Amino acid sequence: MEILTSIIIVNYNCAQHTCNCIDSIYKYSTDLPFEIIVIDNASEASSVNTISNRFPEIKLIINKENLGFGTANNIGASQAVGKYLFFLNPDTLLLGNAIAQFHHFMKHAPSDIACCGGSLIKPDGSPNTCYGNFPSLLQQFSDIGFMTFYKKYYAAKLCMGKGCDFDEIRQVDYLVGAAFFIKKEVFEALTGFDERFFMYYEETDLFFRLNKAGYKTYLLPEVKIIHLEGVTSKSPESFNYQKWAMMEKSRYFYFAKNRSRLYSFCVRCVQMLSLTLLFCFGTMPVDLKRALKITISA
Repeated sequence: MEILTSIIIVNYNCAQHTCNCIDSIYKYSTDLPFEIIVIDNASEASSVNTISNRFPEIKLIINKENLGFGTANNIGASQAVGKYLFFLNPDTLLLGNAIAQFHHFMKHAPSDIACCGGSLIKPDGSPNTCYGNFPSLLQQFSDIGFMTFYKKYYAAKLCMGKGCDFDEIRQVDYLVGAAFFIKKEVFEALTGFDERFFMYYEETDLFFRLNKAGYKTYLLPEVKIIHLEGVTSKSPESFNYQKWAMMEKSRYFYFAKNRSRLYSFCVRCVQMLSLTLLFCFGTMPVDLKRALKITISA
């Protein structure tokens, strides 16, 4: 039987999460044939062995070094045979037959709809970030706190990270990269993820290019998927400066690429203002000097 969907998961030293994710796929995915491709980004041997021993039937691609999220997904996509690509983070759990629901929607959708996703939720069932508006200078400025003066406009037109609080199928700017279902031919036409993004903003960039090419993205709120990221509280002591530095670098590259260098510079200035104000008002979650250094050098 022809494989319709290729499920792509990037693993990096999180074998237990990856195995749980695969278990949920097998539990709920029926009727439509699919394949699972796991790309390991140079994890410890024990992590790779755990996955290969538990699921010998899947395609397991082992990278010799950590190539980043986008590059690893591109490698997986290059080996996929399905008509659709279903990108899943290892820390996600399906709660229903998402593949069948996404496939049914895409099969009957107009040809300009190239991608869809579901409602990401936390383990307790509350909404988790799953979609948003494309980032902008006004959004960055608003995030300082000025959105208080135009809450409705900010929520509708500017806010980047939003949880699904509606019941109807809705067109969105972009979906969080933790879980989205896209036509393989469109993904290939866009040349996949831009591999210059090591981590963060790679999916935002992909959806920006998809939108620019005239394609649309929709969110199906009835499709529920648990996303474990961000469910625990973070203290200043546990703040990961390395990850934040990667996010800052990706942020300014995104704006320089899709807007202009001047636009990216203005975003950087607004970010520095935001960090300084947070420090002045006593709500700075990290060391100001270190944070500013990261922002300036990103």
